[in-house]
Amino acid sequence: MALPPLRLWSFLLACWTLPPGFAEDSVTLLRGGNHCEGLVQVQRSGQQGMVCGDHWGLAEAAVICRQLGCGRGLFAPRYMVWPAERPRSLLQAARCQGTEALLWNCSLGPWGPVQGCVCECISAVHCSGGTLGKPMLSGGGSPCAGTPEIRSQGSAMQCGLHVEEASIFCRSIGCGPALQASRPLLINRLGDQAPKVVNCQGTESSIFNCMFDFNFWEQCRLETDSQVVCSGHIEARLVGGEHPCAGRLEVKRGLTWGTICDADLDQATAHVVCRELQCGSAVSTPRGAHFGSGSGAMWTEAFHCAGNESLLFHCPRGPGHQCGHSQDAGLRCSGEKFRLVNGSRSCEGRVELQVQGAWAPLCAAHWDLADATVLCHQLNCGSAMGTSQGGHFGDGNAPIWTDMFHCVGTEPYLWNCSVSTLGAPACAPGNVATVVCSGLSHALRLRDGQSHCDGRVEVFLDGVWGRVLDDAWNLHGAIVVCRQLGCGGAERAYDASAPRREAIGVGLSRVHCLGTETLLTQCNVSKSLLVPSGALRDVGVVCSGSHRVRLAAGPGRCAGRVEVLHLGVWGTVCDDGWDLQDAHVVCEQLGCGHALSALGAAHFGAGSGRIWMEELGCSGNESALWQCPSAGWGQHDCGHKEDAGVFCSGFTDLRLQDSSQPCAGRLEVFYNGTWGGICQSLSPASLEVLCGQLGCEHHGQLQAGARSEKAPGVLWVSSIKCRSKHETSLWQCPSDPWDQHSCSSQEEAWVVCAEKAGPAPQDPGETLHCSATQTCPEEGAVRVSGGEDHCSGRVELWHAGSWGTVCDDSWDLADAEVVCRQLGCGPAVGAPAGAAFGPGSGPVWLDEVACQGSEGSLWGCPAKPWGRADCEHKEDAGVRCSQPGPRPLPALEPCLTLRVVIAVLGTLLSLLLLCLLCLLILRLVAQAKQRGMGNSEASHEEPMYDVIEELPLAVLYEEIGDAEGEPQGEEDPGEVASLKDGQSAVEESYDDAAFPLEEVML
Repeated sequence: MALPPLRLWSFLLACWTLPPGFAEDSVTLLRGGNHCEGLVQVQRSGQQGMVCGDHWGLAEAAVICRQLGCGRGLFAPRYMVWPAERPRSLLQAARCQGTEALLWNCSLGPWGPVQGCVCECISAVHCSGGTLGKPMLSGGGSPCAGTPEIRSQGSAMQCGLHVEEASIFCRSIGCGPALQASRPLLINRLGDQAPKVVNCQGTESSIFNCMFDFNFWEQCRLETDSQVVCSGHIEARLVGGEHPCAGRLEVKRGLTWGTICDADLDQATAHVVCRELQCGSAVSTPRGAHFGSGSGAMWTEAFHCAGNESLLFHCPRGPGHQCGHSQDAGLRCSGEKFRLVNGSRSCEGRVELQVQGAWAPLCAAHWDLADATVLCHQLNCGSAMGTSQGGHFGDGNAPIWTDMFHCVGTEPYLWNCSVSTLGAPACAPGNVATVVCSGLSHALRLRDGQSHCDGRVEVFLDGVWGRVLDDAWNLHGAIVVCRQLGCGGAERAYDASAPRREAIGVGLSRVHCLGTETLLTQCNVSKSLLVPSGALRDVGVVCSGSHRVRLAAGPGRCAGRVEVLHLGVWGTVCDDGWDLQDAHVVCEQLGCGHALSALGAAHFGAGSGRIWMEELGCSGNESALWQCPSAGWGQHDCGHKEDAGVFCSGFTDLRLQDSSQPCAGRLEVFYNGTWGGICQSLSPASLEVLCGQLGCEHHGQLQAGARSEKAPGVLWVSSIKCRSKHETSLWQCPSDPWDQHSCSSQEEAWVVCAEKAGPAPQDPGETLHCSATQTCPEEGAVRVSGGEDHCSGRVELWHAGSWGTVCDDSWDLADAEVVCRQLGCGPAVGAPAGAAFGPGSGPVWLDEVACQGSEGSLWGCPAKPWGRADCEHKEDAGVRCSQPGPRPLPALEPCLTLRVVIAVLGTLLSLLLLCLLCLLILRLVAQAKQRGMGNSEASHEEPMYDVIEELPLAVLYEEIGDAEGEPQGEEDPGEVASLKDGQSAVEESYDDAAFPLEEVML
């Protein structure tokens, strides 16, 4: 962790020069924000220097702060000595009680060399009178997740943290323990353990009490660092909706996603969620799992937002309802992600996109009328009339986003269009996208077509959209519609099918046009909208602007069989005369770069229907395929076995190479016909998007130091930075432009993503309810069962709402070492296999685990995909760790009260029988005395023995058993709970013996 409060970055450039000595003993704090914080410098016995950090702590800091009049001692960090300072002497063995008035009242050792200081470190102090920096996590969706940093005096210093240090950091900012560290694996490029810049023991109250080693400053920020996630992290997402700003509300707590009951989502909370997702304001909160039922956890703690909070994290929480996933809450936000600015009216202007709370203009590269039409519909501005040249509505002051939308024109939202952003070149200054929409007055739109210029006609009148009906619809009316929509001339007028899904009223009926009208509403129409059912049909048009080209049956949008839309019907292109110039026009038209190959003979499979074009003679400069010379529409002598195809340079693909694991390896991208690497400069958000796109879980980590002998000669792209939660593929993320020499081979990206597990074996009706008081384990939590303490037993993992076991195939001490570290139980001393602690139940989550031993959790170890083991529970793996520590209280059994009652009643009954036995013996003795105590041959004890012999043996053993089963001293309720059916208390006492047999054998 970097430390702005001490401003130690100056030490990385040059070693400090100590000020001249003082005549008398003194203490000074150097290099801090003021005189109340910094490195401790002492003038003593005519010598001046720093203080050895051995045993340095808050007691010593308290004395220093008191002596300097700086208030309380807050923190006592230590710093490893810089190489240039090693020749200097340090004051050794400073030990204080914390109550002394002066440092000189403490126990102080002599001055000595650095080598005499065990830690080879120097001491520092932060007093309450200092200007301490503020530790925080940034960029992670809440104050409890993100990149660790310390802000002070306008500066921010960032540094990756390992597991122990991340836990201290999380606790010091009030976010609970760390669930994910920046560096789960402490491995450097050579495969050895890398040095830590920040080193904590795990018991510190603050990150400022840890040791810092700035000799390894270059290790502070690595491209491979992940974000830290604390248990207090909360964020929201919407899943399963028609666009990114609508769907089932899911809330992430720590690392676990869950849903909430629809009864717990009020309007104020809905507004906060929409604001957090940068989706405008809440429009509706559909109930009853409107967007589909979720799975896994169901949060029963409700959010009680005021409505003005910026994040769901900041809302108060309280008890909520309990329900099943059939009552999952849904939310639909207004989705204000696009706007038009600087126009003379609200429905025209410069197109701007909101990203991470800031608005910026969109580049006009490949912005066309189809894209503009979708945006106009999305903004309730009618249809697109045109796209003015860049600069017409001003350029704006923000950087221009390079996103290229590839809309058909029929999409309901711009989000639903294909987008290509990765590798896009920088936008030319002033080349911003614009649009002029018609507005809603008398507006028209075309529905259920193949493009924005064909389909069923609807008209906007009196505030609502309505159907247009006619019994004699002809080309004259179609001409008016196509002209009003800016779609060129009319090619076809037809009777369209009625709306398939939604009930829409009638807007116009019996429309009779001359063909010269400017608006459809200027044609002669019926005065009555009431028409007999089935008497009139919806009207449809095909305009000349409906021509489209697409690539079908290929591996992506930029490779496939060439198909052309003409007269509202898709058809193919014959390969007669098909060459690279023809293919190039197609690629350019689709925004797919240039043509790499022009393929024939139905390379991507034979099409069907019409064959529209043959013998094309493109020069390569045409803007559309139908502008090229050809034999004419539909003129050919070909069959579909001769369908033409094309591979464009813009065809992209992703893969992971050189790993036996499906979700790990060297990251490669296919571009311009060549596989090449990707540079390590991937943001944490980009890693989430990447892992999801590869079919893995949405979290992963860059590997440091991985290498391959078959490294690619091309490294295509660097600085990939996905911007928001709305991006679902890497192609939508900004980056530096495509460049085959984007970085050196030492900077290529190797990735490890978490693998998706098989289905969890939950009952269909089972719902896992979780809250602050009834917490669910965090995803990937580990525990041991069946052992003699909490540090030995059968290994069990929590995943997908269920505890499961680990198969013993390939299970060894390195795997056990990782589990023991997770448990906080010291090093592993054994890795028992073969269900040594008894067979478990539920799923077998992991198989063929292959840890190195340095991983922070089993999540980081190579293994088969979760839930896809081929083992039975007789092969469950176990561990024995070296530090059992205090025994945790066992979980209470449901029948504990009943067992306690039975035990108490049994004890009382035994005492009653013993009393009766004593009374019976006394009575018999008295009777014996009365019959003749003078018989000298009779023993006094015989009558008693006679009576005892008359008792059943079972009663005698029962009394003995009860006596031995009575607890000696205070009874542990957990011991009562741990008794199994048929297990006596005597057997349990052996389990608790001081030297169990298993421990003796270790």
